[in-house]
Amino acid sequence: MQLFRHLVVSCLVLFSFIFSFQTKANEAEALFSNYSPALVQIKCINIESGQKSSIGTGFFISESGHIVTNYHVISNFIQSPEQYRLELLDNNEQTHIVDVVDIDVINDLAILDAKQPWPVHFPLASEPPTKGQEIYSLGNPHDLGMIVVPGTYNGIKSKSFYKRIHFTGSINSGMSGGPTVDEFGNVVGINVASAGNQIGFLVPVDRLFNLREQALETLDVKKEEAFFVERITKQLTENQSALFQDLIQSEWPLYSLGQAKVPNELSDFMPCWGDSNQDKEKELYTAASTNCALNERIYLSSDMTTGHAQMGFSWIHSDKLNELQLATLFTQTLNRQYSRNNAGQDDVTDFYCQEALINNTLKTTSKGISCVRAYRKYPGLYDVRFHSLLLDKNDQTLVGRYVLQGVSETTAQSFFTKFVESISWN
Repeated sequence: MQLFRHLVVSCLVLFSFIFSFQTKANEAEALFSNYSPALVQIKCINIESGQKSSIGTGFFISESGHIVTNYHVISNFIQSPEQYRLELLDNNEQTHIVDVVDIDVINDLAILDAKQPWPVHFPLASEPPTKGQEIYSLGNPHDLGMIVVPGTYNGIKSKSFYKRIHFTGSINSGMSGGPTVDEFGNVVGINVASAGNQIGFLVPVDRLFNLREQALETLDVKKEEAFFVERITKQLTENQSALFQDLIQSEWPLYSLGQAKVPNELSDFMPCWGDSNQDKEKELYTAASTNCALNERIYLSSDMTTGHAQMGFSWIHSDKLNELQLATLFTQTLNRQYSRNNAGQDDVTDFYCQEALINNTLKTTSKGISCVRAYRKYPGLYDVRFHSLLLDKNDQTLVGRYVLQGVSETTAQSFFTKFVESISWN
């Protein structure tokens, strides 16, 4: 009798699973059937070769023909409009030329115009789903055709300055810019990135509401290259101000690294990691290091990202090396490459560097090297590198470094002051 009950329960559980699976499959099929005419592929075409340089997904949000996709899908056109054109491929394999209405590089969004009415479009959700709710990502992965990927809404990504939805589901290349919808077809987010292993990220739909309102103000403005340069400059300037205001105005926690005192995590969205050589018995010196960095960057083009900050320290001590050997080791550590060069000669000027002795109010002296380069297209924005060597002790030093990308002169100066005033010997 007991065995019979277990069999009945097992059958009921299996039936429930099969029924739930079939229900979800039916929902996905219905969504795709209802909204497939509003789902399109976006292509950026190189005019000279006639071949696509990038592809992504787009979706209609109005009967008037407005389409949403990611900024990075169309970035080649925005950066070099004389070399590229934009096309959409609809569900009937028909090609249409599209224009750009407006962009948001901070949230990686763009609104396009098909220049004709479109009968089917996606509605936008007025409120976010509940955590754990089933949602569906739509797109064209690897140019294989439009698909529906079921997944789970896991709320807003934690420890991030930029607001992103954590989606448990596969978002692959080519799905960028596609909609993620609830069971009724309401758009809750826009596909933007993947970390692999069923971890995806979406731009929340409220960011699209903001861009749509902004776009409505300039519908009658002719969209030439200068318009988008001005847009990007304004967005980057406002974003760096908000980002670094958070970092600079906060109380920097300090901790001991060797015999020096240095800043620790400046914010929960700028985590720190550490390392040392204590497991290497034959080393002639002791070294311990820490590195803190933002997890995200702002994409401008395939050659350039910005909106990043990185800070690190290396404490070095030795009672085995002579004075010349120590000086060589300290200099090599000071000049070590820190962060990547993420822009070309067309994007930025060469770095201009200055070297100086720096005294702070904690009565420590550093040798500092400060390097700055300007953005060619976006006036008033700079990349900054700073390396310093803490002096005053013969057998040890502290190397401090930071990199700031896309900051104003005021932000760069404020960060420099706070940084040098936060370092001292114990």
